[in-house]
Amino acid sequence: MTARFSNLPKRVERLPTDRRGFPIPWFVAWRDGQPHLPVIDAAKLGVAWNEDLCWVCGDKLGAKRGWVLGPMSALEGATPEPPSHYDCARFSVCHCPHLSTPAASFSAKYADAQGYAPQANISKLRSGATAIWITRGRGATPFRAGRGLLFGLDGPERLEWYAGGRPATGTEVREAIAVAWPTLQQAAELEGRGAELAARRAWLEGWAPR
Repeated sequence: MTARFSNLPKRVERLPTDRRGFPIPWFVAWRDGQPHLPVIDAAKLGVAWNEDLCWVCGDKLGAKRGWVLGPMSALEGATPEPPSHYDCARFSVCHCPHLSTPAASFSAKYADAQGYAPQANISKLRSGATAIWITRGRGATPFRAGRGLLFGLDGPERLEWYAGGRPATGTEVREAIAVAWPTLQQAAELEGRGAELAARRAWLEGWAPR
């Protein structure tokens, strides 16, 4: 294990690392002996939920768990990714290049291949801020949406925001919500739930740091 990080959670410390010394999350898809960050292994979605496993380290979850999501998922109250241990989630939002760096790029070489899930939570990669939605117990109800699976989130016990590998400012959170807003607003207006989504935005902005 590399000494690149001084604050590795013990469970993350047991994960394999890439050539840069970054831990490779449990959910990552592998082909030909190589991890394809951050492409998701579709088979692990059901395994993680049904067996109550951490999305990051693959170990058994406890009562407290963190859902890593972007403002688009937070506005909709649903996410395509299962939860993680809180400490695994926090390490991820602070150190994963695809969460802490909005301009991060990745290879989509196998994104459409059988056995791969689409890179699900693109809003959290490109908005500039990422949230940890903290719950206890299961924390969500899964449901089918098109060809995929979403988790309808229960209300959070706490909601933390991060940007650039550190706690986000209130301005950064509101700006990130504004990035996600036009796409969601257009769909909501067409579906006759514009007022509902606007109320949801006001509620979410209330969780922004002062």
